[in-house]
Amino acid sequence: MPVMDGYAAALELRRLLPEIPVLFFSVHDEAQLVQDAREVGARGFLKKSDAAYALLDAVDEVVTFKSTFFPETKATEDTHARV
Repeated sequence: MPVMDGYAAALELRRLLPEIPVLFFSVHDEAQLVQDAREVGARGFLKKSDAAYALLDAVDEVVTFKSTFFPETKATEDTHARV
């Protein structure tokens, strides 16, 4: 991204529109990048290579606030179980 990276963009979105859920969509999935996404308030992180089978589920889970979606679980996490 020419002006800012995804993390800076997520922080700005969270500041301006805190009700908007953020889902990272990346070719990378290193644990630190996923953790960084969580720390800036993202509701999910999806590797592009997983898009064929997981993109619609990830968007549905994140946009409807049913749960979060992160790769270390390879599934969704119940947000009610998290504090």
